[in-house]
Amino acid sequence: MLACCGAASHSWDQYQVEHLWLPRRLRCLIIGENPGSEASEYFYAVPKSYVKDAVVVRRCLLRGLHAQKLIREATLEGFRDAGFLFDHAIRCPLPSSVVEDERRAARRYASTRVMNPTHLCPWLSQATAVWVMGHLASNAVANATVEFPKKRRRISMHPYPGEISPRSKFFLSEYFTWRNEKKTPEICQVFTRFALERVIFDGAV
Repeated sequence: MLACCGAASHSWDQYQVEHLWLPRRLRCLIIGENPGSEASEYFYAVPKSYVKDAVVVRRCLLRGLHAQKLIREATLEGFRDAGFLFDHAIRCPLPSSVVEDERRAARRYASTRVMNPTHLCPWLSQATAVWVMGHLASNAVANATVEFPKKRRRISMHPYPGEISPRSKFFLSEYFTWRNEKKTPEICQVFTRFALERVIFDGAV
């Protein structure tokens, strides 16, 4: 049992993400909140049907990035082959009530569960760009690197989605959920402009 959450193991390890889904060249690391509860389907669990994909963040990312021609096909394989990797600020499966408490604390950079996000450090240093989704991810990244200052930000309002500062490699947006699903194509479009300005995906697709 893991001391951090009591689970037998994290989905990251169960699904061998580092072995099966790490791109040859890590162009963009995307950091979400957490994988949901133990009953939730994991991001890297290949769905039976991408057309009827029940995982909102996966469905919106794959479709949005494919529509912007950043990935060849709206699949996990297409996502990986274009240079994307998805991880969570908290890898533990947690009840939604616990995540909500941590999310509120993260607005003040005070989430206890992201105080030492060592699992993100290797990918943060390797990635050409980092897409930070939501307050929990912001808190985790700010704890992992001084390149992401602990500044209060209203992520759902202008100037976001967008870069955290000029020429920064960090792109900040809301986390993709059923609440903001209709906005996600536009967010992917803004990310594409951010990526093209930095020539991150030049010749990738």
